[in-house]
Amino acid sequence: MDVTACKKLFDLCSQSLSSTENEKFFEACQLLCSVIPTISNDVFQSLPDNILLDSLGNLLQCRLRNEQRAILIDVYACLIEQHKSVSFLCKHNKNLFILLVLLCAVEVRMMVENSQINEILEHQQHLAACYLIIEYTIASVCQSDDLTDDDVSSVLPKLIEMFHGCIFLIDQIIENVENKQIFDTVLQATVRILGIWLSQEPMALKTVVQPHLNKWMQYGLNTPTCTETFKKFLEPTLKSYEED
Repeated sequence: MDVTACKKLFDLCSQSLSSTENEKFFEACQLLCSVIPTISNDVFQSLPDNILLDSLGNLLQCRLRNEQRAILIDVYACLIEQHKSVSFLCKHNKNLFILLVLLCAVEVRMMVENSQINEILEHQQHLAACYLIIEYTIASVCQSDDLTDDDVSSVLPKLIEMFHGCIFLIDQIIENVENKQIFDTVLQATVRILGIWLSQEPMALKTVVQPHLNKWMQYGLNTPTCTETFKKFLEPTLKSYEED
């Protein structure tokens, strides 16, 4: 797909995103989630950085049903993955970006703290989208000047609450789930995002995480499908805690 075709498609989708009151909203979001990852880097870099952002931002501020909010976040995740950054969102409208991060944190908590743990398997793709947005947000906080200290302070409490939920989910899968194998993807994704946070802020959750790490690492080392992920994202934190 060339630049002209992409612009035309995005313009059509923007029109469908003008209201959440019809099925065209879902169709447009689903189409964007399918198409955006397939756009070549050269073509994507030729598109305006703010493409779709006004339409998406207007919707983000609306009162949305759960399924509407979820697919809207998924579209944002596709854009962020193409940009490999959240800077374009901060530059376009920092307040909307902060709102997006807060909504992602809430979405994650709703999924990882659900007492009906099997339901998370139905939402793996959305969980991955939220984790991707959080991951790039962590990178922005730690490696760029996109966000001020006040900006970080506005999202940090919700992120900490979210990571408490991640810790809960990891424990639930390791300790209480019978068929652990079907949760491998969810477990590894959750360990990964928690490990990324701990690599930047190892002390923020130390008192909560430290009592679990040896048990988690033992599980990871004894589960071949999880070993690499657990060693890469948890072992450095375990070593740093032991050194302290």
